[in-house]
This record gives sequence, structure tokens and C-alpha cells, in this order.
Amino acid sequence: MNKFLIKFNRTISYILIPLFITILITGYRSTGHFTFIGRAAANTLHIVWLNIAFLILFTSHSLIGIKLAMIRNKVKGRFLDALLIIIGILFVAGFSYFAFRSG
Repeated sequence: MNKFLIKFNRTISYILIPLFITILITGYRSTGHFTFIGRAAANTLHIVWLNIAFLILFTSHSLIGIKLAMIRNKVKGRFLDALLIIIGILFVAGFSYFAFRSG
């Protein structure tokens, strides 16, 4: 299971690199610097779709990294796993709520 988590975490990090670059490009397009993508498409991508993907992948990457660090320090247990999952759900739900609430 630990080898799977390491490979999965590495795969997530490889996905995060181009995703972050795309977030930067769409953010700069919102300010009018890049013109090869339309402003409406860049805003939709930047505000909604890329943020959701980045939030979920970055949270997963961070929590898996924390779990692997705790395993290296010989801290294990189902309670810890449940706690990390709950923290991840609260983090994603909280940021999603504040990012997408209207008004």
C-alpha cells in the first residue's frame, strides 16, 4: 500500500505542474497579457474548472505526503487515516464554499 501511495502521490505532482502553469496563463489572460485564448474562456477555466481540479489534487497531494511522513516516523493507525480524510474533506468543502458562494 505504501508503494502505491508513493506512486500515486508522484503522479498527482506530475499532473499539478501543468495544471499550475495553466492557472498562471489563464490568470494572466484575465489581466489582458496573453491573447491566444479568449477572455471569457480563460475566466471560466481560471475561476471554476482549474480551481476545482487544483484544490482537490493539491489537497490530496499534501495529505498523502503528510501520511507518508507519519509512516516514516512510525505513526500509524486508522484514526490517523480517518482524521486526514476528514481534514481533506473539510478543506476542500470550505474553500469550495467560500470560492463559489454568491454575494
